[in-house]
Amino acid sequence: EAARAAATVAAADLRRAEEEERSAGRELERLVREEAWQRAQAERLEAELARARAAQGDAERAEPPAAPPAGAPATAPDVADDAEDAAIATWEARLADVSGRRDRAAARAAEVDRARSDAERVRARAEAGAALAEERIAAADRAVADLAERAARATDARRETGAEEADATAAEAAARAALEMRSAGVGALRQEVRQAEEEIVRTRQRSHAGSDRLRRLEIAEVEARLALDGVREQLLVELAALGDVGLSALIAQTGIDGATVPPASWQVGVAVPDEGATVAEHARQTRAGAAAASEAGGETDLAEVFEEVLARAGERWAAEAPEGEVPSPGRLAALRRRFHDVGATNPFAVEEYAEIRARLDGLESQERDLRTAIEKTRALIRELETLISERFRTTFARLEGEFDAQFKTLFGGGYAQLSLTDPSDLAATGVEIVARPPGKKPQALAMLSGGERALTAVALLFAMLRVRPVPFCVLDEVDAALDEANIGRFSEALADLARAIQFIVITHNRGTIEAADALYGVTIGDDAVSRVISLRLEEARDIADAARASGPA
Repeated sequence: EAARAAATVAAADLRRAEEEERSAGRELERLVREEAWQRAQAERLEAELARARAAQGDAERAEPPAAPPAGAPATAPDVADDAEDAAIATWEARLADVSGRRDRAAARAAEVDRARSDAERVRARAEAGAALAEERIAAADRAVADLAERAARATDARRETGAEEADATAAEAAARAALEMRSAGVGALRQEVRQAEEEIVRTRQRSHAGSDRLRRLEIAEVEARLALDGVREQLLVELAALGDVGLSALIAQTGIDGATVPPASWQVGVAVPDEGATVAEHARQTRAGAAAASEAGGETDLAEVFEEVLARAGERWAAEAPEGEVPSPGRLAALRRRFHDVGATNPFAVEEYAEIRARLDGLESQERDLRTAIEKTRALIRELETLISERFRTTFARLEGEFDAQFKTLFGGGYAQLSLTDPSDLAATGVEIVARPPGKKPQALAMLSGGERALTAVALLFAMLRVRPVPFCVLDEVDAALDEANIGRFSEALADLARAIQFIVITHNRGTIEAADALYGVTIGDDAVSRVISLRLEEARDIADAARASGPA
């Protein structure tokens, strides 16, 4: 009765919430229409105000008339301007009023939206209360049916006990009649009477014991059913709290065939899960199907899914006891605390895992590509190092031979040698120069005089140019420390190299200048202005020879 009263109250709340929602919807529609009308009025007024302002601006940009004399009455244009200003002020006031009404209408619409949201929430709560009340009424009806069935069984048991009592009473009457008929044989019949009385007593005791046992069985049955309902409700609450994990564990423990999950009664516009899916996927799809069915307007919800699976599990456990030891209440409490400490399950764990797995696969693929590129780069570096080493050794051998030849040419004898400080590491090795000018012992470059060091450096430079010729070369004062004899050999070697390389030599040495083909210099004239002059020695020699040939004998 309390459940029916709660259902009635919930239905009344639901109807009231629906009525409020409808009234709020009508009010919202009215406010929307009013807001649209006010917006149209505001736009029209703004357009007219813009046209009035444009007309006023055109009038102001026009040439102003001459000012009237003092005391003269106002002319027609002045009166028109005042009228336009008054009209513009009126339109602006109307526009402000319409804008205010539009803002108030928008605020009223927002308030109606909030009231509608509140009504929807009240309606949802009322629907939930009505559903809960209906479930309680159904449970109460089932309990009444169970009690009626138990009462019928108890009535049948009482009838059987009454029949036994009637039989016992008839037996007692027969025994008493036999006793009266055989009263002559008192001695023999006393024993029979006592046995009959004892049998009657035992029969009555068995009858009372049967009645007591029946009452105890009824009480035990009621207590067992109450305990079973309590355990079932608690198990449903625990499984609902666990969500997909509890549903999948229940399906796995009961061994329900995946092809039968969920049953046809749950499918209200929802596809059956794949038969090849795992138990956890079946449980997740079952929950999704039940939720979709509930949203689609079906009668099945998530509680019915758990109840159906638990009912199947109960049938299986009734036919075959579960394997393993039943956990104690302390173990269950500890597991429950651990589950609450862990927190709710993440419904997006599978999608997050798939996303992270795809990213990990991409990163691993990039890592493999990078490692492959690194290996190829290292192989290329090793190949380049090998090639550089080979070319360096070949070039260094040629340079060493050419350096010795140039040294002998510039010094007129002796010998020079190039050596590597670390032949095993060509990238970090240095080069040592050992020179022996004619008439001296071999010694390092630092032990030679300034002129000898300069000439040795020139010999090394010329050797490099022999090994690797270049289009042109600039020499700046390389002959400053050379004497006359060395200048001659330097000029000869320079002229020999000039056949393949163009040299630009900056020098003050006369012997080097004589070996040049063209001269370029800077001079200052009488006007103190610097000038660049040039002279080709071949042309100068031809001019001099021609002058000598044309002169007096």
